[in-house]
Amino acid sequence: MRALLLILALLAPPASADSPPAGLMWNRSGLPATLPLILRTDADRDAYLRLRDPDGTARLAAFVQGGQPFRLLVPPGDWQVDLALGQDWQGEDDLFGPDTERLSLPGPLRFAAGDDRRDGHLIDLRGGEVRVSDRALCQTLRLDPESLRELTPIEAERAGIPPRDRRFPTPDYEVTTRLCD
Repeated sequence: MRALLLILALLAPPASADSPPAGLMWNRSGLPATLPLILRTDADRDAYLRLRDPDGTARLAAFVQGGQPFRLLVPPGDWQVDLALGQDWQGEDDLFGPDTERLSLPGPLRFAAGDDRRDGHLIDLRGGEVRVSDRALCQTLRLDPESLRELTPIEAERAGIPPRDRRFPTPDYEVTTRLCD
């Protein structure tokens, strides 16, 4: 019985590396990841995404499970996007083995933020085509003016606020994020 198991083990193809969970694998940019990148893929192809800076240094990598909705926050900058597509993950060095399909977008994508806007991109790889479109998130700050008024001495005393803190109430606000029009 042991001999049979040994023969089967020797004849079996090498096991591939387990696919990593979908998401950020590493960020070596030194910058906070705050800007949207959305990637859509066919169900039968996983993707390995890598962002490179203008000098060609890889700064961020992510793994995408085929057909699953995928959204990643990336750092600000102009990034060259490289993709590897396939079915049988072999690790970062071998990607998807000899059947790896490699793709680099023709130019860098700009990711930037303003006071109330975060500009990113959508990359759609479904159906064998590559479509890139802008995707931006807009933020709105809604401040409760009532929370900015100075407390009366009686209100402050009831709330247990010491006299020195009564002139600087804590503002109450809400930030909403949505796709820009």
